[in-house]
Amino acid sequence: MESVQKKGRMVCPVLEAQSFSACVYADILKHIDVGIIVLDIKEEQIAFQNKEAMSIFEDTLDSIDYKTLSTLLLQGMREGHISDGFGKPQTLHYKNRLLGYTVYLISDVYIGILVRDITENVRLQSIAEAVNAMENITYIFSGIRHELGNPINSIKMTLSVLKNNLDKYSQATVQEYVDRTLAEILRVEYLLKSLKSFSMFENPSIQHVDLPDFMYLFQSLVVGDLEKSGIKLNITVSPEAKWVRADSRALQQVMLNLISNAAHALEKRDNPEIVISAVKKDGLVWIDVEDNGVGIPSEDQKNLFKPFYTTKPHGTGLGLVITRKMLAKMNSRIGIMSREDVGTTVTISIPEGRVENA
Repeated sequence: MESVQKKGRMVCPVLEAQSFSACVYADILKHIDVGIIVLDIKEEQIAFQNKEAMSIFEDTLDSIDYKTLSTLLLQGMREGHISDGFGKPQTLHYKNRLLGYTVYLISDVYIGILVRDITENVRLQSIAEAVNAMENITYIFSGIRHELGNPINSIKMTLSVLKNNLDKYSQATVQEYVDRTLAEILRVEYLLKSLKSFSMFENPSIQHVDLPDFMYLFQSLVVGDLEKSGIKLNITVSPEAKWVRADSRALQQVMLNLISNAAHALEKRDNPEIVISAVKKDGLVWIDVEDNGVGIPSEDQKNLFKPFYTTKPHGTGLGLVITRKMLAKMNSRIGIMSREDVGTTVTISIPEGRVENA
């Protein structure tokens, strides 16, 4: 869509009713590194496609025409109407490649599509997610090593005492010892489940989670490793913030990412401390993870959620990207406030839950 001379002014062939500035914008869109396609659904033809879009589909399609593109990208079209997927990011697997695209309704006639080949990005992200998981799993294994010994020793001691005094203890005392043993077994069971369910949770199972119970068990996983680093951990959950709607496994991974970042920021700091607090407001539960670490320089804060951006020597630059992705799948959000040499507060907001049998 090159500019042409017509009646003493510059116009674009498909934008003859528009001003010269519109033609300049069209030329910019032509050379931008995002594929842009405009489909005329009334005339069933391609009204516009820039160089990047042609490059993407020349590599994946045998022919580039309206019918082919609408079949691939507008699969909801039926009798001239399309589904309500406007503005929602979508993906398309085609010929061993992965395309990411978003469809926008421009008018009753025109539909705009932004498209990118994200094959390599997704491959790199998958690798980095695995690396990130291995970095954070250190906390899980450390916690399990620290915690398994305590309940097992307690179970062993309780059963030994009970065995030696079974004929002397009353039924109430025996029941007390049995309950104590069962409580320790449940604790071990949770730790083992943490290992079994440790993954990226592409399809989270949203449930009503008892937040105080979650925090108590989460603390048992990380406190051992934090104590070895001299880091104090404080957790408080207000009574009204008892329930959240989340996938407890994914939420655990999110918290591990945040604790890992906080611990890194606390290296070589005096009186290192992490404070986790939760309150309820406006139908959401707000969880703050606050540290008194080195803080984040203002020039770096704008890059926090950019893929592969990291200040850690061996970081992947995807920890916060993964965290935000997981939270988004649980209809949750994340925000970060930081002051250099003062500390950082990460706030996540999660939909309020309720007692499941209520």
